Amino acid sequence: MTHGSLTIVGTGITLIAQITSEAEAWITSADKTFFLVMHPLAEQWMLELNPRAESLSRFYTPGRDRAEVYRDIADCVLAAVRAGHTVCAAFYGHPGVFVSPTHDMVRQARAEGYPVRMLPGISAEDCLFADLDLDPGVQGCQSYEASDFLIRPRRFDPATPLILWQVGVIGYFDVIDPSLDPAKGLAALEATLRRSYPAEHQITLYEAALLPTSDPTITHIRLDQLPLATITPLATLYIPPVAAPAVDEAMLESLDNRR
Repeated sequence: MTHGSLTIVGTGITLIAQITSEAEAWITSADKTFFLVMHPLAEQWMLELNPRAESLSRFYTPGRDRAEVYRDIADCVLAAVRAGHTVCAAFYGHPGVFVSPTHDMVRQARAEGYPVRMLPGISAEDCLFADLDLDPGVQGCQSYEASDFLIRPRRFDPATPLILWQVGVIGYFDVIDPSLDPAKGLAALEATLRRSYPAEHQITLYEAALLPTSDPTITHIRLDQLPLATITPLATLYIPPVAAPAVDEAMLESLDNRR
């Protein structure tokens, strides 16, 4: 009996430009390749790499609960693994970052004894670091999904950079509808952030470039302008520090190895 296996890969955010040769090799050579990408040109490109590849976008029916969609995706991919195939599942960006079904696949396939690997890809966060010239090694970095940030309050540090993901779909847990109005969620987010930042604090709405010929979308606004901002479901919010973090002089002196 042929024993199935699962390899999960990322295609990067920007079409073609950000995929690794290792990921491309798995997409091309697998018995069964499944994919979920963000742009029609990306779908066309995936089929050029492997004409037998199958899109997982068919599970995204408007109005469906996203958790149900993720379960269907995982079940579809795992069925091919159980049938004894060498399976590749390709997702845009990094396959382990904001891709819930991949983690379900990994846990379930490993529990059933199948070989599993996940290969990294360039994520939207990697693009943000480059496009906004942000180095998380300088002042650290805090990163939260926006709805989760609001419904599970965190003790965060306004002196450290803050990244909030999916600010365009706050409180919306179904398959994304183009008619979605983000204003209510943005107003709730602005009210929460105003407890730690002044109204005039400059924040940045960001979207990575999907095509090599396009530029990222970078919009700087005041915090109090957030509820009226025009954004898409792909938008990410970057909030720079409101002040430099304090230095513990006693600790600094005790750690100074020049003494």
